[in-house]
Amino acid sequence: MNTTTSPVRPQKVSRSSSSRHKKGGLRYKFGLSITLLLTLTIIFISFFALQGEQVALRNEMEQRGITIARNIAANAAKPLLRGEILSLASLVKDALENKSVTYAQIVDDDSIIVAHNKLQKSGSVYHRPPGVEALQNRSIAVSEVFLYQGDKNVDVAIPILLKKQVKLGEVHIGLSQTHIDTVIRQAVMQIIVLAVIFVVLGIIVTMILVSVIVRPIKALEAGADIIGHGNLDYTIKVESQDEIGNLASSFNRMTVDLKDAQKKIIEKEKMEQELETARKIQSVLLPKEYPALEGFQIVAFYKSAKVVGGDYYDFHRINDKLLGITVADVSGKGVPGSLGMVMTRSILRSQTYLGNACGTLSKTNRLLFRDIKRGMFVTMFYLVLDYEKKTLDCSNAGHNPMMLGHKNGQVELFNPAGIALGLDEGKRFDKKLQPVNLKLKSGDTFILYTDGVTEAMNKQEQEFSEERLAEILGKNVYLDAQELSDTIINELMGFTSGAGQHDDITLVTVKVE
Repeated sequence: MNTTTSPVRPQKVSRSSSSRHKKGGLRYKFGLSITLLLTLTIIFISFFALQGEQVALRNEMEQRGITIARNIAANAAKPLLRGEILSLASLVKDALENKSVTYAQIVDDDSIIVAHNKLQKSGSVYHRPPGVEALQNRSIAVSEVFLYQGDKNVDVAIPILLKKQVKLGEVHIGLSQTHIDTVIRQAVMQIIVLAVIFVVLGIIVTMILVSVIVRPIKALEAGADIIGHGNLDYTIKVESQDEIGNLASSFNRMTVDLKDAQKKIIEKEKMEQELETARKIQSVLLPKEYPALEGFQIVAFYKSAKVVGGDYYDFHRINDKLLGITVADVSGKGVPGSLGMVMTRSILRSQTYLGNACGTLSKTNRLLFRDIKRGMFVTMFYLVLDYEKKTLDCSNAGHNPMMLGHKNGQVELFNPAGIALGLDEGKRFDKKLQPVNLKLKSGDTFILYTDGVTEAMNKQEQEFSEERLAEILGKNVYLDAQELSDTIINELMGFTSGAGQHDDITLVTVKVE
């Protein structure tokens, strides 16, 4: 099919009054938008710039006042102790050489002004201006802004200490806020002038740009209309390398993407069919019924996080008195996890004739390691139940521990050492593997599960946890296997209500009657 159809020429587009009105409207919208954007940007930047400058000036002024006050305090201790008023007056006078200082005074420990830049105030009682707090035991105090003789001021107070221990009095320095206000006013005026200049320039530049942009937009509009009517084989001719040219290229890519999207929809439908097939295969592989053993109740619960999952549980009769029970978790979910589960199930079932938990896992690991995809692994708790002797032969390949609840409500966790299947060809795996043998009693109940149970989270991202699971088991151990399984699952679903399921959930419950 021809994909080089000539684009609609700009001169063929109608030049009606409505088109001219549209161009005027676009020019107006661009101008107004840029004017508003420039104005808001300048106001926003100016606000923070002025705030920052005011804070910087205030800090600079305060540091200057602190330095002056500390200098006076450092030199006033001995003269104040000896009553050398002239020396103190000289220190105060020197402080006034700084233009930002409006007053300087030394107050003794009895709140008497012993030196002030205004001689008439010397010897009078010191009264703190409104907003100036008492220094008390602080090493420095800077007040809020207050009025002093009609001028905005900040008071800086420093204690006069003898040998840095005995307080003899205080130094108070007044700093004028007038300089800061003057600088801020000048900055505001400069910003206003710059804002007007930028806004005017922005409007002029916008009008010019709109006039240049509108012409190719019309051609682009005509081509987009053709594509919008379903002609996905139409190609807009790209004549420039600017944003308009990029937009035309985007339209051309869009037509290609739409075609690809149609193909992907078909592929997605095929994938969904494959996933459904995998789900059916998995459902066939999972046990359809639970073993009926005299003196035992056995039930299971399974719910995958996706269409197909990586969790796996199984029951298989080894002989007329032994039953193998498996709960496993294959790394990964979806189709890869499901295929890993199928492979693990097949290999494990071929080795259960050994009748020994550690031996079965050892042979399974050696065979699985040869075929499993690198990076994948399987955690598994495998046990052999002797339902005549009521004993368990347990082995754990890096899986969650088994929980055993006794009739009195006590719960024990059994977590034999071991690493996951498929990570090692056998030497390290066999070395780590540890068997555990248990004797069951009437009323005992044990559960096997995957981390989809204990690590399930609620909306607050809190885990269900092994502790919570053990507590539920201990409180409800008197229930039969099905009732206990339902209770645990109901508690789990209630705990995670409103939160998504992120992992497969598997629970096997076995009760000794």
